[in-house]
Amino acid sequence: MKKEKHYPPTSGLGEFHCPHCGVFAEQQWGHITGHQVYGGEFSNVSKFDENLPREWKMSRCKHCAEKIIWLDDDIVYPKKMIVDLPNDDLSEDIKKDYLEAAIIFNDSVRSSAALLRLALQKLCKQLGEKGDNINADIKNLVKKGLNPQIQKSLDILRITGNNAVHPGEINVEEKPELVLKLFELINFIAEKMISEPKEIEGFYEELPENAKEQIKERDNHE
Repeated sequence: MKKEKHYPPTSGLGEFHCPHCGVFAEQQWGHITGHQVYGGEFSNVSKFDENLPREWKMSRCKHCAEKIIWLDDDIVYPKKMIVDLPNDDLSEDIKKDYLEAAIIFNDSVRSSAALLRLALQKLCKQLGEKGDNINADIKNLVKKGLNPQIQKSLDILRITGNNAVHPGEINVEEKPELVLKLFELINFIAEKMISEPKEIEGFYEELPENAKEQIKERDNHE
């Protein structure tokens, strides 16, 4: 499955992935003067007047209507994400944890890792396990023939997340790059365990009915 290109929020750009809703959407721009947005509310153009003071600016997503506050070219609100968006096939609850972990990463690496551990627990449940004990869930998935790469990815997330919640051998605050990798692993697991099987199933369903019947007869033949 082709990965969607991510367009991060960029000052003055007419379209990008909104840090609030995560949708690639058109943005409206305005300059903040005192407590007002220049022009009353927002201008109808996607780029602001370059002759106006380039200090405090505000953009608004045309998809979710949430506002983004900028100081020069940096986002002040909400916190800017520095990781890819969550895989679209993840449950909405997992996406919420993922996005929250991404937003608070720069403020608290430890809290970010702890949220990703919670996302992993929910991901195990989405994969058909109980979601009560991550280690037990991974063990059950291994019994079902889990790909070794996926197993290692799950254990990396589990162990790193545990060390963020409880004192351990890994100090995530000293290794923020390791926590950043966890975001990639969440998406990697979702891609291999959810998205790719879903895509293959979609292709299979488009086969002619007589061809699918022949496959069933072949597989049932002793």
